[in-house]
Amino acid sequence: MAECKNLDPTALGLFLVAIVSFALALANLIEPSGATFEPLHLASVFSFIGILILFVAYFAYKAESQFGFTVFALVGAGVALTGMGMGSWENIVFGIIFVLTIIWSILAKTPKNLTLILVTTALVFLVVGFMGFTDGDLSKVLGFVALLNGILAVYLAFALALENKIPVF
Repeated sequence: MAECKNLDPTALGLFLVAIVSFALALANLIEPSGATFEPLHLASVFSFIGILILFVAYFAYKAESQFGFTVFALVGAGVALTGMGMGSWENIVFGIIFVLTIIWSILAKTPKNLTLILVTTALVFLVVGFMGFTDGDLSKVLGFVALLNGILAVYLAFALALENKIPVF
C-alpha cells in the first residue's frame, strides 16, 4: 500500500486570504452607484471562508508546520468572527496579536513577503477596530490595505504553488 504524504496547505490558505481581502477591498474602495451592497453577503462569505481557513490550519498542523498552523488558525478565527459580527475591541486585539506574529515571523526568518502579509493583516484588523471608535471615514484606507494584502497573498500563493518558478522574496 502506498504511503500518503501530507501536503503543505499554505498556497490554499493564501488564496482563501486573497478572496477575503479582495472582497473587503472592493466593498470599501468602490462606491456602488445605484447598486445595492449587501453587507450580509460579505458577512456570509467571511464566515464560510474563515471556517475553510481553519481547515487549512488543521492541515498545516498535520503537515507539522507550527507557524502555519498558528497563523492560519488566527486568520481563520478572525475572519470567521468578523463575518459573525466581531466588535471593535476584538478587532484591535486580533491586530495586536498579528503584530506579535510579525515579530515571530522576523525571528523565524520567514520570507519577507509572508511578513508583509502579516503586516497588512494586522493593519486590516486594527483599521476595522479603530473605525468603530472614530468619526472619520477610514473605508478607503481599509480598502487599500486589504487590496495590498490580497495582492501579496496571491503572489506568495502562486510562488509556492509553482514551486519557486517565480521568486519567493
